[in-house]
This record gives sequence, structure tokens and C-alpha cells, in this order.
Amino acid sequence: MKPLKELASSVLLAFRKHNQRRLRKLNDDILVEAAMNFTPVYFNMAIFSYVLAKIVSKPRFLGRDYEAALHEIENALQAVSDTIDTATHEESLAAFSVLEKSIASLEQRDPRFVVDLVTKGKLKMAATLYAQGMSLGVASDMTGMEKQEILDYAGETMMFDRMKEEKPIAERMKFARKLIEE
Repeated sequence: MKPLKELASSVLLAFRKHNQRRLRKLNDDILVEAAMNFTPVYFNMAIFSYVLAKIVSKPRFLGRDYEAALHEIENALQAVSDTIDTATHEESLAAFSVLEKSIASLEQRDPRFVVDLVTKGKLKMAATLYAQGMSLGVASDMTGMEKQEILDYAGETMMFDRMKEEKPIAERMKFARKLIEE
């Protein structure tokens, strides 16, 4: 299990290098950690690693016209990484809010998406967690997405059919015990 600070630094480095594959892989790793650690900071890191992978996958965002916006996102991501271990929970969430605003600024310049990237990221992470065995209510609470939206997205994308790994019963029991203890 990697510490969140290390994962955040890896996301920052992959974003700087515009490495979409690495960001996707990190997203998978962070999402597993988010399901096990059950904190909003992990969920936000999962959401934003997905969103950043989407950004670097679009060649139009990597051109000169978007250099300033990408630099703003990079600075906000650096601030998130810096706050992970040292800041309060509220300060970390505030850093994610700045990151979200910098991404929204990028999208305003090129509004081609039906749903903004952060909302899509939240929905995808919630549906993925639900498909991996987390309760619909918990996935909804942690991501702020409506239960029906999660169900619709999971159904439309046939996410349950594509899940490669099922959680072993021992892992599910460990997770359940952790929830009961809290």
C-alpha cells in the first residue's frame, strides 16, 4: 500500500510529462486505496487522476493555446501534493477545490464536453466503486453523486460486465471490519 503523498507526487509527475497511460494506472491504484481507506482525500485524488488523464489524452489541450491553463492546473496539483501530509482535512479539500477551478477554467476555453470533466470523473469513480462491491449509498456519499446517476452510468457503460477483478471475500471482510470499528 503506497502512501497518498507518494501517489500524489506520482500523479503530478505523470501530468507534467503528459503521460496518459501512467495517469490511468495511477488512477486504478488510487481507486483501490480509496475503497480501502475510505476518505474524501483519496476519492478526490482518484477523481482528479482520472480527469488529468482525460486532459492529457486530448491533443488540443497540449498545444500552445493552453499552456497557461495547463501550468495553472500543474500549480494547483502541486499545492494538493504539498498539502497531503501536512495540512488539515479541510485544507486538503480546499486545495482540491482550487484544482477543480483551474480545470473548469481550461474547459471554459473549449467547452466540448456535455458534462464537465470533474463531474464525469466523480460519476465514473462512484460507478467503478459500486461495480467493485461498495454499496451504492457509500459510493454516492463519498463522491457526491446521486444514486440514480451512478446506476444509470454503470448500466449504460456495462461496467459490471467489464470488471476484471472481484474483491476476494477476505478483503471484503477486512473492509467491513474496518467500517464497523469506526
